Amino acid sequence: MNPIDDLAKVFAQFPGIGERQSKRFVYYLLRQSSQSIKDIAQKMEMLHKRIAECVECHRYFIEQNALKVCTTCDDRKSATTLLLIEKDADYDSIMRSGVYDGLFFVLGGLIPILEKNPERRVRLGELKSKLLKEKMQLKEIILAMSATREGEYTDEYLRKFVSEIIGDAIPVHSLGRGLSTGTELEYSDSETIISALKNRA
Repeated sequence: MNPIDDLAKVFAQFPGIGERQSKRFVYYLLRQSSQSIKDIAQKMEMLHKRIAECVECHRYFIEQNALKVCTTCDDRKSATTLLLIEKDADYDSIMRSGVYDGLFFVLGGLIPILEKNPERRVRLGELKSKLLKEKMQLKEIILAMSATREGEYTDEYLRKFVSEIIGDAIPVHSLGRGLSTGTELEYSDSETIISALKNRA
């Protein structure tokens, strides 16, 4: 049993982290003092103690009440637009752009093209409940997927899914081509996101 390899395998499970990078993380930690390691461990432990998943939009937030509703959802109870995004990092990017002020819903991922059980990849059950709950006040639904093959497939799938749930009464739009093909929303700058939102179709 090798502690270096064991921890490196843990880091290698992080998104976008390969074997070399995971080993570099471990060697970095080995160079730190015992107190620094304790501080890091304490911060990681606090994630589960202070961070909750919003029951409305399913993004992570600092829990401040027993209702487990984030301030974004609480402040926008009467919003008429719902933006569907892949992950929390996309929420951060869109909020930085300052161009959107409606409801959010975090899908939790994208749907691979050959996936036979999409509900294993994204929160379809929760999305159905959200649509049924908000359909009387919604005037638009925006699909904010990354400009990748999986993003485009997820966009197509969600259009059909939304139509089956609430019909065609509420228009469904996708982000405009401010996003270059192959671009993940998380890594797009504010100007690109503003352009994509303004030019949605």
